[in-house]
Amino acid sequence: MVGAALMLQALILTLLITEVLFYIWLGRHLASLGAGPVQIGALILSIALLWRLSHALGSYLVAAFLRWRDQRSLPLGNSLAALTSEVRARLISYNWSQPFHHWALGNDPAGSQAGTPILLVHGFFSNRGMWAGLRPRLAAANVGPVYTVTLGLPTGSIEAMATSLDERIEEIVRATGQEKIVVVAHSMGGLVTRAYMAQMGSKPSKRIGRFITLGSPHHGTRLAGAGLFECARQMQYQGPWLEMLADMEAADPPEVPTLSIYTLNDDLVYPPESGVLAWAENVPVSAVGHVGLLFSESVANRVIAAIRKGSLPA
Repeated sequence: MVGAALMLQALILTLLITEVLFYIWLGRHLASLGAGPVQIGALILSIALLWRLSHALGSYLVAAFLRWRDQRSLPLGNSLAALTSEVRARLISYNWSQPFHHWALGNDPAGSQAGTPILLVHGFFSNRGMWAGLRPRLAAANVGPVYTVTLGLPTGSIEAMATSLDERIEEIVRATGQEKIVVVAHSMGGLVTRAYMAQMGSKPSKRIGRFITLGSPHHGTRLAGAGLFECARQMQYQGPWLEMLADMEAADPPEVPTLSIYTLNDDLVYPPESGVLAWAENVPVSAVGHVGLLFSESVANRVIAAIRKGSLPA
């Protein structure tokens, strides 16, 4: 797991460094053509901003088309607020907290050393740096020691990531002496955790005392249709892998208190009702995007309330 996490970190940094090298080359090329420093700086800044806007705007436009095709209307104000939240969240996540997660997050655990451990499980093509928004809020709320995990490269299967999750959970159990933990999972991380619970037999009932998902495609997403990696193909809307997972859960229903928070303005999980899990408490929100869920104060407050709700089974 450590080796795969380092490879993912290297890949994220390589992409960022490649972009910087391109700007250096472009600046020198423009200078050789007689462009001045102000012109060069303005052009490079514009390209950098447009490139980052495209990360959110591309999926936003695809989701908007799907809603138009299916005659689903959403308030324009909520849609614009969701896009704004998504641009901000991705600017932070993909340019700071993921490439430099050691500096952005520091070491685990964060927050109170007392209480039930909380493990944050990221989604597709991400690492622990995705939690730069929610992790500090959980730490400040003193709901328990907050841990993170990097599942590794996104090229493998969800089952393989579930094995990495199992390893991390056992590390936390040994380190804290606590038999149960809370899992808070974003996007594909919710499916990884469900696969862990389905694969590991009775162990998850001893390990996970509460399960919270944020924007998880429990029934898949139509935007995964062109997925290049196995885990992406497994997230195809109502696809065979998800049907198999649901059948396994039906045969042995999870007995873990579960909360699924999903956004009606999701630009990566479509349709949004994919976030509804039959055996969970389901809470829809609006005016926030897919990654924006991790930076939303109101969502954080719901998560904190869910963690504090009642006592976890002993």
